[in-house]
Amino acid sequence: MPSLFVPNDFKRHMSVNMDTGLWQCFKTGKQGNFVKLYSIVEDIPYKKAQSKLLFQGLEDGTLDIWDSPTATKEAPEQSLFSINTENFAPVNIDSYDSNQAPVLNAWKFLMDRKLFNLTEYIEEPYYVCLDGKYKDRLIIPFKDYDDKMFFFQARALSHFAQPKYLNPNSENGAKSSNILYPFDYDADHLCICEGPLDAISLQLNGINATCTVGSSISRVQMQMLREFEGKIILAYDNDEAGKRGIERFNRMRKQLMLPTAYIVSPPSEHKDWNEAHIRGVNLNTWINNNLYEYSTDNVLLDRLKEI
Repeated sequence: MPSLFVPNDFKRHMSVNMDTGLWQCFKTGKQGNFVKLYSIVEDIPYKKAQSKLLFQGLEDGTLDIWDSPTATKEAPEQSLFSINTENFAPVNIDSYDSNQAPVLNAWKFLMDRKLFNLTEYIEEPYYVCLDGKYKDRLIIPFKDYDDKMFFFQARALSHFAQPKYLNPNSENGAKSSNILYPFDYDADHLCICEGPLDAISLQLNGINATCTVGSSISRVQMQMLREFEGKIILAYDNDEAGKRGIERFNRMRKQLMLPTAYIVSPPSEHKDWNEAHIRGVNLNTWINNNLYEYSTDNVLLDRLKEI
């Protein structure tokens, strides 16, 4: 097709893969995913382009990046998702005086884990579900550029509730493997951890962070990271699952020609980033002092230490 970056391109220097959404201009060397192309065409920030695609959809529904496209020629503005928030009650720093037991339980959970932002008041940073499938679970929202919820994790507040985490059904929202916890695309670094509570803990310490909802990053998530220009830091847990996730990330990084990543783990005496945050560890200092560049030698050295 004619390149968007070359005037009067009768030689058609541009190619778009309709299966993956990846594109490249062979004349200028510019390339990226579909979200980046949309942001260029519409002249809007990348994050806003991602938001608009998530919530307005594509008329033809050809991209297999998000589940259940519902936009049609008759209803092009219909949302891709139908997350039902009817039973969600907001939980914020002032919820200590609520007369609803689930709200109080969620408030105590968040206070114990120091997950409220004490420097910036937010009306609805979290929710608790009062009825239905996610009843009595803390709702950790993933919100887009326009502060709309496009995904959530439902965390059990009781030790007896299993499983600990529930995600929305994919027919009603995005797959967990197709999204990242919202972060600042313009920062000079990005810590990638496993779950949203760890990402929030890092963000409360002034660290740009996201999560992959597990330790196995997907190709779609890697494509999103291609647009991030800062230093990428793998901050998975220091266990076998975390190490496998790091190796998977590095293999995909090479395939997609991303820059070398850096590795950091939570302090060994703490099970995760949130626990370190609760205990008052200076996470900025810890990350700066314990960051190392990923290499095969480092992985082999870690394995030798375990023998």
